[in-house]
Amino acid sequence: MKRIYNIADINFCIETPFTYKENDCFDGYKGKLNIIKNINIKLLKQDEPYRFNYPVLYDKNYIRIYKGENGFIREYTGLSRYKSHGCLFEFNDNEKYYEYHYYTNPYETLKTTFDIFDKIAFEYILYKENTFILHSSYIKYKNKAILFSAPSGTGKSTQADLWEKYMGAEIINGDRVAINKNNGKWCAYGLPFAGSSRIYKNVTTPIGTIVILRQSEENSIKRLNKLEAFRYIYSETTINSWHKGFINTIINLILDMLDNVDVYMLSCRPDEDAVNLLKREIEGEIDV
Repeated sequence: MKRIYNIADINFCIETPFTYKENDCFDGYKGKLNIIKNINIKLLKQDEPYRFNYPVLYDKNYIRIYKGENGFIREYTGLSRYKSHGCLFEFNDNEKYYEYHYYTNPYETLKTTFDIFDKIAFEYILYKENTFILHSSYIKYKNKAILFSAPSGTGKSTQADLWEKYMGAEIINGDRVAINKNNGKWCAYGLPFAGSSRIYKNVTTPIGTIVILRQSEENSIKRLNKLEAFRYIYSETTINSWHKGFINTIINLILDMLDNVDVYMLSCRPDEDAVNLLKREIEGEIDV
């Protein structure tokens, strides 16, 4: 079985010796091969679990990372930490190719598209393509993206809903967005992963504004300087903390983005006044 998913302008070509259920949220992300950005990933059956003697770089959250001779190896462990489901191999001589070797029955751990993307180090592949994932709600307003970023439970989806209600904005994703620089412009990409919002459109939009949200009894807004903005955005970015190259790349990408994208702190109530306050600020109608 071979399937191609176009996500963040990258083709993920998944090849398996078994069939799996395609989650509905991937329907809008089915792609075709091109000659520019194809990432090839094969899933292969391995009869006996590997026993690695490589140094362990990371061992947490049911993932164990080794530094092998040909690249990093991700071993996915079970609750016992002594039983592995399989391993993802990267190859330094071919950064566009990965293999996932599974030990168990694929219909136990690889039943759906979600299961497969959970095993292929999606955020790591994006980093190699100078793309990062920001925890944020993504709306499209006047052909620009507004990204509401904050920890879970702060009200990202609520603000997106209010902009849809009062300003006619289109909600593209309620929880996560991929970001990269495309032809000189920083762009937001819809993802097929959206948490409980169930909104996951495959839409690409130049970023107009990033809004850091905080709950408050009064509505207020201020523009953040570069250092302040970096601190908040980095904290909501998906990072492989064990990989120095990953960290340095993401830092440089965020800093470059902040030279071109305005970031605001919006302390607010979940009401129309908060929407109007932000709208006036980003459209330059008031000075704060």
